[in-house]
Amino acid sequence: MSTVIRSPNWIGDGIMCLPAIRACKHYFPDEHLAVAAKRYLSDIFLNIPEIDEIIPLPDRWAGLPGAGALRKKHFARGVLFTNSFSSALLFRLAGIRSLAGYARDGRGWLLMDRVPPTAEPAHHQFYYLNIIEHLSEQRSRRDFPAALAVSAAEKGWAQGFLQEQGIAPERPLLAISPTAAYGSAKAWPPDRFREIIRRWGEAHPGAAVLLLGSPSEQQRIAAIAAGLPGSILNLAGRLDLRRSIAVLSRCRLFIGNDSGMMHIAAALAVPLVAVFGPTEPGRTAPLATRFRLLHHGADCAPCRRRECPTDHRCMTAVGVHEVLEAGRELWEGGT
Repeated sequence: MSTVIRSPNWIGDGIMCLPAIRACKHYFPDEHLAVAAKRYLSDIFLNIPEIDEIIPLPDRWAGLPGAGALRKKHFARGVLFTNSFSSALLFRLAGIRSLAGYARDGRGWLLMDRVPPTAEPAHHQFYYLNIIEHLSEQRSRRDFPAALAVSAAEKGWAQGFLQEQGIAPERPLLAISPTAAYGSAKAWPPDRFREIIRRWGEAHPGAAVLLLGSPSEQQRIAAIAAGLPGSILNLAGRLDLRRSIAVLSRCRLFIGNDSGMMHIAAALAVPLVAVFGPTEPGRTAPLATRFRLLHHGADCAPCRRRECPTDHRCMTAVGVHEVLEAGRELWEGGT
């Protein structure tokens, strides 16, 4: 039997669904397991041994042409980690009749296995694990890691690339991702990241700071670093997702918002400091052991706004001194 999982569409959710993917392989070890993901996200799933095949999907809805490639695979079962009607329709157009997922977005009639939603306010990883446990009739809640795998070749490339940028292999690296793809509501103020970079350079003159982000964030991140002394390398927009993962895997510490890059750092076991504001820490906290999550909340939080309509108090409540102290502890090897 062969199964194809439709992955979520956000980087952070792609990381948080990894325990469920591993659970699927554990409970159905003899099945051929494929993951179908938007093209920009598909590299997240490389080198993961539980995944037998990765199927990149067009970044936009492709209808019948997009279903054609899936139809040729003759999958017996489809598992939807997405909630959209379009993802269920795509799988049905691909000839996959046995579909499992949550009956959301008016798609219940397309599903053979309608999974009851999890009721407890648990971490978002269980939103995906609940689907696999429903199919396997297993409720063990055993620990399946949300870990990424970086190959030796990728690590070698990252070292060579950084050397080309003037950063020696023995130099300790701090990675900072000062933006959030979801919107500025989830981003700590740029001037505070700027202050972190300045003061970190003063306290750790031997370290290099790597700034990570997407092409659309390149100018905003460049403005944060402009004029600051020390070794600062703005990599926003210069690396694809897989190479960003390889470079981040070499870092000693990560500082950022509740973002996809934060979840990648956690999946690489890079110690991290995460600034949270409008989101619920218990639901999207990094799946890691060495991290500091800084969150003070607000009377208007949690919210799902992309831009804050007021004073952004949930984020400004977190001070520079808190982030620096948390980072120092992790940098020096604290737990």
